[in-house]
Parts: sequence; C-alpha cells; structure tokens
Amino acid sequence: MIPLDRPIRVARIDIAVGPPLDLDPEERAAVDRHWAATVAANPTLWNGSAFVFEDVAITEDGFRATARPADFATQLCRLRGGLPDRRFHHVFPVAAVTTCDRRLLLGRQAGTTANAGLSYPPSGSFDADDVLDGRLDPLGNMRRELAEEVGIDIADLEADPAWWVIPSGVGRIALVRRHRSGLDAADLSARIAIGADGHGAVELDAVAFVPFDAPLALPATVPYVSLLVALLASEDFAPEIRP
Repeated sequence: MIPLDRPIRVARIDIAVGPPLDLDPEERAAVDRHWAATVAANPTLWNGSAFVFEDVAITEDGFRATARPADFATQLCRLRGGLPDRRFHHVFPVAAVTTCDRRLLLGRQAGTTANAGLSYPPSGSFDADDVLDGRLDPLGNMRRELAEEVGIDIADLEADPAWWVIPSGVGRIALVRRHRSGLDAADLSARIAIGADGHGAVELDAVAFVPFDAPLALPATVPYVSLLVALLASEDFAPEIRP
C-alpha cells in the first residue's frame, strides 16, 4: 500500500458499502451526549444519514475504502475527537471548479452549518442517496452538491480524467476531481445561484474565486484546500497516475 503523506493522483475510486456501524451502549451514549450539546449550540443541525470509513488504502489499483453506514451525529462526534478507540476516517468527494483565468471556486459555510465560517469548494459528505449498486458514487454526490449549493450543472464543466487523493488533517481525506469551466471568474460568478439543500437549509452565505498564485488570499479554510491551490498553481498534481 502507498502511504497518504502527500497528494496522490489516482485513476480509480472504489468505496464499497459495508454493514451498518454498530456502537456499543457506552459509545452510543457518548454520541448522544455530544449531539445534544451540539444541537443546543446550533439548533438548525439535523441528524441525517452519513458514513464512517475503514480499510482505507491507496494501492496500484487506485483508492479504496469501506463505508460503514451511520448517522451524522456519529460522524461528527468522531470528527471532533470522540470515539477515540475507533480508527475511522472521514472521506469526502470534492469537485474543484476552476475558471479559465486560473481561479478556484470556494463557498463560505453559513452560520447554520457544522463548519460555519470556513471556506472550501462547494461539496458535501456522502449520504445514503450516494449509494449505487453497493458502492458510493462520488460523481453523483458532486453533481448534487454543485447544483444545490451554487446552481452549477456539472455537465457544463470539463472533468479531468484523474482524481487527487489529498490528506486534510488527521483521519480526513478529500477525493478531489478538477472540473474546468470555460468561463472566467466574473462570468461564472454571474451564473452562480446559492441554493438550499434537500431539507431547505442554505449551506453557503458567500462565494469567492481564489487565484492559484495567491495562496495568502485564502480565507479561513480546511487543510486540503491550501494543498489543492498549490497543486493548481504548479500544474504538477503528482508525479504519476496510479492505474
């Protein structure tokens, strides 16, 4: 297996859906306590379907993992340091939309979201709607998230053939695929329509286009975004594509 200590370019993503996650009573109680405190601070959050990930690996065949169905409360508790004896990862797909004048589209998370104030490419975690023939469908997820969050039809963009697997802090992995717009930032911005998700919640309160060569212009963000901008600036996404 290939260690994920840097961005790695791969040709294939394969995430099988395993059996639902089964927490023991103490773990469930810890999740419930964490969720109660979280909702008390932000009552707009809701506990929908989610996944945690195990058996994560990059091999000569590409990226693979097993997704265990769970709920958002469990996923969030694990992300914030709960369930310390569980070695789960958080794996999430990202459509990196870039413009012809070399800018990356970012969306700032609204105050009602779990990541309020952070900016990163419009995207969302896998949920039950992304299961297709026993596997998670990252392209379907990206299509939905772009349409919901910014009103962009992914069919109007040119997708790069390969994926970038980018570490984003301990236990967090972004599956990034660049999608190129033929428009410049001003024209694409004029077509963006910030929308609501399937539950009526508006996830973004602003969008921005960050130049590839101006990493200091990045707003508050998450770790993989800085790595992504550096890759875009260099056009050297990885020295090889895993078959």
